[in-house]
Amino acid sequence: MHEGAIVHSLLESAKEIRIKEKLKEITEIKIVVGRFHQIIKEVMLTNFEYMKTEYNGFENAVLNMTEEDVKVKCNYCGHEFSIDEPIFMCPQCDSFETELITGKELYIATMEGTK
Repeated sequence: MHEGAIVHSLLESAKEIRIKEKLKEITEIKIVVGRFHQIIKEVMLTNFEYMKTEYNGFENAVLNMTEEDVKVKCNYCGHEFSIDEPIFMCPQCDSFETELITGKELYIATMEGTK
């Protein structure tokens, strides 16, 4: 269950931004998460609701997640495709010479707060 560790890191980073920007309260945090991380959204949100109470200025914060699909490019034929399972074989030419284009993202896209 790596969602707890991710939420902890997220809140630590958000806390640093809150202090740097001299924000009194954070009202919303929007994050982008690639599906390659296999994060369970409900577990992530539950961890956030529980852990945010330990951070000053985050008591009323809301976490919004956008999931990024896993997209792969075939280095042999150039075909780009999405996958749901960790099978990195090109459906067009059957090559395993592929590279991950998107799906490993994990970052804070925006934060909203009050001064």
